[in-house]
Formats: sequence, structure tokens, C-alpha cells
Amino acid sequence: MSQSNKQRRTHRDPGQHAVAIAETVNTAWNKSNHSGRRDVALSVVAALSLLGQRDPHGPDLAEQLHAQNAGDFAGTLREIYTALVNARPDLTHLVYPLMHWVFDEPQPALQRAAKHTADAALHEGQLELTGTDDRYDTDLLGVVLTLLKSDSAGKANAQIYTPTPVADMMARMTLPDEGSSVCDPAVGTGGLLRAVAQAMREHGRDPTTVAWYGADIDDLAIAACAVNSVLWRLGPRTLLCVANTLAEGDWARRAEAQRTEVLQLTKTIRRDKLMISAVRAAQRLTELAVDGGPDDDDHNEDRE
Repeated sequence: MSQSNKQRRTHRDPGQHAVAIAETVNTAWNKSNHSGRRDVALSVVAALSLLGQRDPHGPDLAEQLHAQNAGDFAGTLREIYTALVNARPDLTHLVYPLMHWVFDEPQPALQRAAKHTADAALHEGQLELTGTDDRYDTDLLGVVLTLLKSDSAGKANAQIYTPTPVADMMARMTLPDEGSSVCDPAVGTGGLLRAVAQAMREHGRDPTTVAWYGADIDDLAIAACAVNSVLWRLGPRTLLCVANTLAEGDWARRAEAQRTEVLQLTKTIRRDKLMISAVRAAQRLTELAVDGGPDDDDHNEDRE
């Protein structure tokens, strides 16, 4: 990529940049034979957004990813999502609709389509958006999901993406205090939560102290919102739920119960892994003691 292109993208308006990336991703994905699998296309963009902050003086991460073949890139996606669930196990059940295909040994053709889509997003400069502080100023995943659902098959269940200026204006009308809670019963991919968190930062308040509640009937939107909560650093008190809030008035309590159950399960699994590791270590020590160790014959000769 030329220096002039890098400079032009660096100074691009984050909202316009997000739209350009989303349009490129949508075009690339629709050219594949898997256009109906919008979960895969969205998961690629979501995974790329979770990569570490871009270092302008380090190696070009985009070029490194471009150089990978489809199989290696699928492995990179697995590593990214594994790191996410290890760092934030409370989000595992929420992100599952995005990441499950990566661990299900997808067909080579699907892997190639995913890699082609990633190359398109990278070429459009996604890392210059999601790998910098520009990520706080727009909802890339929201725009991507909206475009992926905009075909005729999805219009009956289409969500409307809230434009960033509208979300920012609404956020400044009701700025929450630290330690309070914010609830959006039609959260989508979290655009309003992003705006509120950013408004708090601008006023010297810490959004990680807030309990963020959100629900949506679309599991992909909730999965994207969970990834966004990490991208926008909303903190550990993010409680999301797939629910029809018009029919389920107590969805927030269910979100809390699901989070508690997942964390307890994670604790049990980690405890069992530690126990298995301890048993294996004890077995190795026992085997060494029974065998006498590698220097046992030498010690016996010294005693004689």
C-alpha cells in the first residue's frame, strides 16, 4: 500500500470509512457461493477488529494476513476467538453464533471465501479503523450486518442501523453517572452503548464502571454487540441477551443468570484442567521414581 493511500485512510472520517469497509465486504462475500452465510462474513470482520492495536512502527499486520493461505487464516481466526473466550468467558455463549463455524472444520471453499472477504476488508484499511482509536467513533459491525441483511431475503427481518450522529446526540441527552446502569432493549449491535460510553469518556467518566444491559431478537446482532463491547472497552459488566423484549419483560434477569451459569461452568472446566495437569505431573514423578531416574545406575556404582 502506498504512503499516500495510508495517509488518506488515516484521515478518513470513521463513519465514512466504516461504510466503505462494509460495502467492500458485502461485495466480496456476495461474489462467493456462500452468500447466505452472513455469519461467516460478519465473523471475519469481527475477528479482525479484535486484533491488537495497530503499531505504525511495527510490521505491517495487514500484509502478514494477506500472505496467509485460506487454511492458515482459518487457524488465525481460531486463535483470535480462543483468546477472546479465554479473556472474557462471560461472552462465550453470546459470541458462539459468530465463531462456531471456525471450530467446525469448515469446507475448504468456505475457508477460501472467508479469506477473500478478509483480504477485501484489509485492502480497504480495516486495521486503520478498528486498530486505532477511531474504533470508538463508529459501529463497523453494525454497518456490515445491515448491508449483509439488505438483500430481498432479509428485508422481512431487517434491523435499521442507527446512524452515528443520531446515536451521539441521544447519548449526550442522558449522560449516565459512574456506577449506574444503561439499558437498551433493542440494542442491535450496540451503537447507542458505544455513543454513551464515548460521551462518558469525553466528560471524564469511566464507562467500565457501568452495567450495560442490552437485548435483541437477532442472535448475530447480539454476537456482534458482544465483540463490540470488547472493542469499545465497555468493561466486564456487560449483560446481553437474545430476547424479544416485547414478549419477555424479565429478560435482564435471564441475562444475569446465563452469565452466572457460563462463568461457573468456566470455573469448573479450568479447575478440572488443573486437576488433570496435576495428576499427569504426579504420574510422571511416580514413573521416574519407579525407573530409578536417569542416573540411578551411576549412584549404585558409587555406593559399591
